[in-house]
Amino acid sequence: MSNFLRREADSFFFRRRVPAPLQARLGQTEIYRSLKTTVRKVARARAAHLFIATERLFQMIEEEGDEFPLTDDDIRVAVRIWLDTPPWRQRLKVVDEMSPGGLRAYHESLPERLLNMAADEGVSYSQNLGMEAHAALEHSDYLDVRSGERLRRTAAALQDQLREYVDRRMQAVFGQEAVATATVQAVAAAAPPEPAANMTKLSTFISAWQKDIVAGYNHNKPLKDADQYRQSVELFIGLMGDLPVGRIDFEKAAEFRELYLQLPATHGKGAIESPKKELARARANKSLPLVTMKTAKRHFSGMRSIWKWLVFKKHVPVSAQPFSGHSFPGTKSRKTARDDWSREDLQRLFTSREYRHAPDSSALHWLPLLSLHSGMRLEEICRLRPGIDIITKDGIPCFNIAPREGWDPKTESGTRIIPVHKWLIRHGFMDFVEQQRARGAEHLFSPELPLGKSISSGFSRIFSKLKIGLGVGEKTTFHSFRHTFRTVLESTDLKDSHIDAVMGHEGGGSEGRTYTKSVSIAKLREVVEAFEPPLDIAFLRTAATNSPPPSSKITVKKRKLTPPLLDENGRVIRRRQR
Repeated sequence: MSNFLRREADSFFFRRRVPAPLQARLGQTEIYRSLKTTVRKVARARAAHLFIATERLFQMIEEEGDEFPLTDDDIRVAVRIWLDTPPWRQRLKVVDEMSPGGLRAYHESLPERLLNMAADEGVSYSQNLGMEAHAALEHSDYLDVRSGERLRRTAAALQDQLREYVDRRMQAVFGQEAVATATVQAVAAAAPPEPAANMTKLSTFISAWQKDIVAGYNHNKPLKDADQYRQSVELFIGLMGDLPVGRIDFEKAAEFRELYLQLPATHGKGAIESPKKELARARANKSLPLVTMKTAKRHFSGMRSIWKWLVFKKHVPVSAQPFSGHSFPGTKSRKTARDDWSREDLQRLFTSREYRHAPDSSALHWLPLLSLHSGMRLEEICRLRPGIDIITKDGIPCFNIAPREGWDPKTESGTRIIPVHKWLIRHGFMDFVEQQRARGAEHLFSPELPLGKSISSGFSRIFSKLKIGLGVGEKTTFHSFRHTFRTVLESTDLKDSHIDAVMGHEGGGSEGRTYTKSVSIAKLREVVEAFEPPLDIAFLRTAATNSPPPSSKITVKKRKLTPPLLDENGRVIRRRQR
């Protein structure tokens, strides 16, 4: 099992290559999952379970072949099992406990209400229905859900079974005759029809949409890759036809996804053929590798872009979101985990000739120290203004990370106050700040780092070359100082919410769970002062003392030197070795 284990930093990962004949079906070449443990014994056990699961997955796909038919009975069973899961039993309990008056009033709309009960805000009914249908199939281990027709049948079965459940409850409470009467009344009192669908063809809107996204409409940032999004829309038209926007729904989007995944992997490369010709070529030659789920997901991003614009321009209703809620197995973002700065790597950096010879007032001298002792991002530090953003609050020197014209913190929770670590003060940081204030420096490292769209970009490249030259690992970057700061704090008894307040992390994120702005300065200082770097860096010089860092003592064997003996011609007389 150790062949499938991979260690990155202190964590273990499972990695297994997908057999070549199955890669096109799965849309990926390998399966790579975090085992969420630092203990090898636990990792081996979890890897064994994943190995068995992947074996089963590969065997199932091989047995399916090119066509994997699902009968109506298969789909009905899958839906019934899905509705018997604990979350759905909890939803259906609402129907069981509803009063007779409530059943009378709402029985016709109850199936739709049940489906939308756990839907995220802004998700339309059709989108949520598609996601529930997909989940029902996956729950029964029908993992290769590529067919839009299969999703449509499952969605219909889901609606039918929910209607049957509500009708059975109505019959139990009122009897069969009351159910029929209530249904007739509901039909008679049906809401007026929705406005007529927009029958303008999709291609009509492409030009105006492209201009708006390049310019940045509705306060959005201007889009640089507008051509890629345009290609996605043209691909949709090539496969599905130039449909009226009012006729494009979740089922049409699912059909587009199904057709695109049948295209050969060479589509869009080299000589451009029409999508339908490429589709016919792939169907004729089953050995051709197909496009990946990743590229399908990218094209859906382009379709969501134009649909968002259509909603903004009121060409389609906001409830219609046909390109959201589709599944793309194996494409979930797996961020490359950065390593923390180890004691050895910190030693390499802070004792290097480049760092030791850097001036006390340089960016190279201060930026690593500031990030290491505060958890701030590189651009956040570079944006600090000596006269405005380094303040004293409740008698404590602090960094004030706040939005200003032309720049905002990365997230809303990035606006925060961070007390200055005492080590930085002892090291002479506040003296450096006073020097910059006296010079009228616009930013902390003006004029060394010029003002621009990104002040830190130039330094980031220099630092990257430096750490590579020192032999520091690829995954240990400048941002790893921030990770190191958090890692050390998480080993203490501090509350996550207090750590998040210093880090500027939002609740529910991967790095922090709860963020609050009500943490006192005294508590924030307690968090910051709890940090101690993995390496004791007391040897570093300060602005007041330019003593070099200690070097290891080398013992040199001394010997007595005597002048050479010369003969009468001035030649050295060599002594005979004893």
